[in-house]
Amino acid sequence: MLFVAEHTHPASECPMSMPGGKDMIKELFSDEHIKSTGIDLVGAYMSCPNDEGAVHKGFFIIEAPDAETIKNFFGPMKVEVREVKPFSEIAKTL
Repeated sequence: MLFVAEHTHPASECPMSMPGGKDMIKELFSDEHIKSTGIDLVGAYMSCPNDEGAVHKGFFIIEAPDAETIKNFFGPMKVEVREVKPFSEIAKTL
């Protein structure tokens, strides 16, 4: 199944600017961690660090068996997970 996971945090709480934050991000998105959690990270897009004075948003396109697997992948990071389908499939039903 295909999902989009969205993570949001204030710029002032960005892990990239916290002690140990860059290492945490590198570990979270390491090939080893991704493989061990049973997901396929299709794409990942972030608004930071370009949005220094705003809310940062991350959008992750993930293939996984279910939403719970994705939430487990992100651990303590809060994410909103939604199942999605390619628009080309939806358009065929119109």
